[in-house]
Amino acid sequence: MDLGLAAALVAGAVVLALAGLTAVGERRRGHGAGVALVAGVFFPVTWVAWYVRDEVGPRAAGGRRFP
Repeated sequence: MDLGLAAALVAGAVVLALAGLTAVGERRRGHGAGVALVAGVFFPVTWVAWYVRDEVGPRAAGGRRFP
């Protein structure tokens, strides 16, 4: 097997795994199957949205925003 083909297959498998896990995570957050599938397709955007939505912020934890 060509090394480039093997690398492409591994990269594709990783992307599909991340998309699937993201879809499962969005479904567990209480959204419907359609939203979960879209979240899986656009998983980098979904991760940013989760981070922004779930981040409580340093000030809420008693810390400073900037050093």
